[in-house]
Amino acid sequence: MCGIAGYTSPTPLPCEQWLPRLRDAADCMALRGPDDQGRFHTDRMGLAHRRLAIIDIGGGHQPLVDPQTGAVIVFNGEIYNYPELREELQARGHAFQTHSDTEVLLHAFLEWDTACLDRLLGMFAFAIYDPRQRTLFLARDRLGVKPLFWAQQRKTLCFASSMRALLALLPDKPALDASAASHYLSTIRVNLGQDTLLSGVHLLEPGHWMRIDASGGQHGGCYWAPSCPAPQDKSLLSLETAAEETRDLIKEAVRLRLISDVPLGGFLSGGLDSTIIAEQASTLTDNHFHAYNVGYAQPGFNEFPFVKEAADAYRMKCRQITLDSADYPALWDFLIRQNGLPLTTPNEVPIYMLSKALREEYTVALSGEGADEIFGGYTIAYFAAHDFDRASRSTKPESGMNATDQALLRGYGQAHLPDLATQHLLLNTWMSTPEKQLWMHPDITANLHNDHAIRAFYQQLYSRHPNASTLDRIMLAHLRVNLEGLLLRVDSSSMAASVEVRVPFTDHRLVDFAFSLPDTYRLDWRQPAGALAAQGLNVMEIVQQDLIESKRLLRRAYTDSVPTSILQRPKMSFPVPVFEWMDTWMKPMIKEAIATSPLRHALFNPTAIDAWLNGSMPVHPMKLWPIVNLCLWHATL
Repeated sequence: MCGIAGYTSPTPLPCEQWLPRLRDAADCMALRGPDDQGRFHTDRMGLAHRRLAIIDIGGGHQPLVDPQTGAVIVFNGEIYNYPELREELQARGHAFQTHSDTEVLLHAFLEWDTACLDRLLGMFAFAIYDPRQRTLFLARDRLGVKPLFWAQQRKTLCFASSMRALLALLPDKPALDASAASHYLSTIRVNLGQDTLLSGVHLLEPGHWMRIDASGGQHGGCYWAPSCPAPQDKSLLSLETAAEETRDLIKEAVRLRLISDVPLGGFLSGGLDSTIIAEQASTLTDNHFHAYNVGYAQPGFNEFPFVKEAADAYRMKCRQITLDSADYPALWDFLIRQNGLPLTTPNEVPIYMLSKALREEYTVALSGEGADEIFGGYTIAYFAAHDFDRASRSTKPESGMNATDQALLRGYGQAHLPDLATQHLLLNTWMSTPEKQLWMHPDITANLHNDHAIRAFYQQLYSRHPNASTLDRIMLAHLRVNLEGLLLRVDSSSMAASVEVRVPFTDHRLVDFAFSLPDTYRLDWRQPAGALAAQGLNVMEIVQQDLIESKRLLRRAYTDSVPTSILQRPKMSFPVPVFEWMDTWMKPMIKEAIATSPLRHALFNPTAIDAWLNGSMPVHPMKLWPIVNLCLWHATL
């Protein structure tokens, strides 16, 4: 795992200006790659690399140059099937000087160009400069495990593994992107599709590539998207057979991610997903797989009993660490400064602390992200398909509402759901558009045109699979938005502790298999009479009455190997009592951050801010979380 950065221009650039920027960008990523660093440049381009040595410790220095073509690569990630690719390339006449997956990746590109991406099993963001055509090629892995930020200024394209490193490269300071900031306030996601919180700064989308030609022109495309058959074209495998195949696919995904030349451990939360990874890894390593867990002493904010049960079941050593709440503000500030982005969820701080503790013994960790988006773990968000399928598409007079209409009115504040984008934003936002119209500056609100850019993004997202079931369309949207956010969170928090995190559930073969199966293999009624009992209820009420079983396929696959209490326990989502702290001992810090920020008048409505500051308008800390994060982040720019 590493950090990469670079730039390319169609015309010569002054080295005295750009080489110090390249050095500064690399320095910003020192924690991503503490083991080695390197730079390569010509008068039109420059590449920088920081290395966390995982594979071929002695021979994996980057940037790596091919002596035959002069092509040069910087690479962040792991190619798990590089031994097989190396053999195939050798049979085609390629010679290798190292034992690294980096060199295999470079030769794969030289042999197959863009088509090499279809052959890769791994997580990656990389850049290859070919001096023969003066082109720069960028690519990101299928699910977006590894980030790649980029921007073009003064006809020069710059890229980096982190926002902070990219900002060190750019000659001009970007302005705030109002639509992306509005999206962050609603969803705590730091990007709106390819757009980020800074105008003109982009995040290369998962499963995409981009080529910059000698004249500075950009060309790109999507090389992978999850397959999703129409309901009538779904697989006819029985639930039992599908469970067996799921287990085989997960075993293979874990096996590949155990390849390492340095010590490897894992994160164990005591939830279903991390326990499955622990079970598989323990089996594959003859019970030599060990893990870490963190939590707060406050009741309800740790999972220690379940962690112990899982560790005992697989004879694992699992170090449990109780976190100190007093450390949270400083770590919050550190992560914002380190990554150049506001936090998304409050648990980024404990993920960093978990990674930091693990780093005392290990360099690589396995983690369970992705299972919810693939197997149906977010019951309310996904079973909302049931609400949409029975909802009216237009308003009804109150006198004409039936029991379903009344249920939707209770759940969504309106009795109709005109499209999936509307339902998504009603169900998955921390701050609604009307609330933002109160908190954001009136001039900015007016220019956003009722969040037109946000609505257009989600409408486009939901239009990609018109023939898929409603459940599939919702889950695919979450796969694109929610999973990318979670993976970015894990990458930034763990790399700040110099730890590489691998996520077996993001193996694209597992994703395609899961989406090939019937909807009921992911979520279904616990009892056949559940649908009858749920008449007149919305999805929130259905879940409250525990009428739905989530992750059915995953639970069936591990019925005999995961402890029953873990197999059946509800999702806990790494809780942090930060909202309680924000309303008590952290409140002075929160007030100062907001009161002194230029965003108080530039982005936010000063009348609303002043009313909250003087105590005349109480606000739940959950609504303040994105506001204060933007203020803390903006102060670091």
